[in-house]
Amino acid sequence: MTKAESRTYVTTTTNRWAVAFLNDAATVGYDAKIESLKLLLEQKPPSKSKINTQLQQNHDINKRQANSIIAYVEGAVKSAIECRSNQIKLLQGKLKHTTEVIEKLEKKINAHSYYLQAVEQVNRGKKKKVSKSLKPKYPDACPMRCAHHLTLYQFAKVKLHQKKRYAHKLKLYIAQLKTSPVQVNLGNKYTVEMIGSKDESYGNQICQLDLIGKELHIRVPYGLEKRYGTYIQFPIRLPKHGTSLLATAWYNRQALTYRFIQKNLTEWEIHITFDVEPAPRITASVSWGAIGVDLNPNCIGWAMADFDGNLDGFGQIKVNIQSQPKGRTEAILVDVVTDLTELALEHKRPIIVEKLDFTDKRKRLRELNARARRMLSNFAYSKFLQLLLARCFKLGIQVIEVNPAYSSWIGLIKFMSTYGMNSATAAAFVLARRGMFLSERLPARTAYQGMEPKKHTWSHWQSVAKRAKGSSRHSFYQPRLTVYSRLRSVRNGGSWDEPSSAAVNPFGELREVGENPTGSR
Repeated sequence: MTKAESRTYVTTTTNRWAVAFLNDAATVGYDAKIESLKLLLEQKPPSKSKINTQLQQNHDINKRQANSIIAYVEGAVKSAIECRSNQIKLLQGKLKHTTEVIEKLEKKINAHSYYLQAVEQVNRGKKKKVSKSLKPKYPDACPMRCAHHLTLYQFAKVKLHQKKRYAHKLKLYIAQLKTSPVQVNLGNKYTVEMIGSKDESYGNQICQLDLIGKELHIRVPYGLEKRYGTYIQFPIRLPKHGTSLLATAWYNRQALTYRFIQKNLTEWEIHITFDVEPAPRITASVSWGAIGVDLNPNCIGWAMADFDGNLDGFGQIKVNIQSQPKGRTEAILVDVVTDLTELALEHKRPIIVEKLDFTDKRKRLRELNARARRMLSNFAYSKFLQLLLARCFKLGIQVIEVNPAYSSWIGLIKFMSTYGMNSATAAAFVLARRGMFLSERLPARTAYQGMEPKKHTWSHWQSVAKRAKGSSRHSFYQPRLTVYSRLRSVRNGGSWDEPSSAAVNPFGELREVGENPTGSR
């Protein structure tokens, strides 16, 4: 069952009395945040109760306000520690990959230098011939697009030097991160946080919302009571979206957290955060069908499977998010998510997406070519998944993430030419079937020697993918050679060893069903 998730709804206020109060409260709160941060980052930090007491005495605030500041700073410290840990892991992965590249380059360069020394000795007459064990690793030619016209051997030595410099910088950076203190960003100075709790009246003791009068009532810190009084109240506009959910949370006395952020000198944003229960699920079980979605940098393919796992429709949505601004990219993805969710609502089927992790690819980003780096940097998978999950949570559509292993190869080999699909929609159909717990075995036409039935089917697809790697995707649209096509050729007067010209085998060394590996009839 889907758990409740926190949602934030935004509104604004331009009330002059509220703007003046929030400016002063932000100054007091920022000083208290800095002091709380210093105390929490000490080697032996004091207890929360002692920090609370110290903040009350030094900044003239009450206990609830001090607790809110401490909770906010604690969250910022935990976030900074986690971010630094993730950054160290990423840099260590980059260092490990760079070290492997350096070892391979050194081994290859040393082997080539031994060969050059042997050639020089032969030219001087010290040796009669070069040993067969010594072979050239780099041809004597300059690489393409090389401004200095270096030989490939010299170019490899320059590359090795640059890799060593990069590895040395990574080592120094990792050591610096491990020894340096945690850098915590407390955000904009003109920000006021009022964290609520379900134990407090109306979800927050400091700031309370009056839905009937559409007003906010805020408890003023002790140091500002002479100017603003004990309480300050001002009207607000309710958020455009989520007003009904906000009313439900307010009526049920849920925890409400308010965050005030200065937008300009005369306007402040009000962020209201609370937990929202998911909408009742309206999609059927995956056993009755599913919609698979395959995300690519230039298009998004989808395919539907019925309750038997057969194709029930497919299509693709063209997207262009390369080198687009952040807002434009999000707007494009929002339109795509809207189309997919409307399709799921129409057919009452869950959405199956691939579970991707680009951590390893980011570690070796420098080793990829320019096209691959640009594609990986512009690939907005996390943003697409975030938008899809948020909308499906609101509409009651089930979203299932599956392992995308060999989904593209299975779609190319097994479904693309059968149904007249492209590679994106074929991969989406594989994901839909995988979400329905249907297995994909090798088709009979791609049977080959050495297949062990005890192994997992993915090991068989791995062998096929290795042999078919490098083949053009358009070749998989062609009709494939099978036993029946050979029988038709023989009946029409052709030879058993010479199949018809229309039959094409895109799998290279893979033998066909019924073919004798010895070559005898």
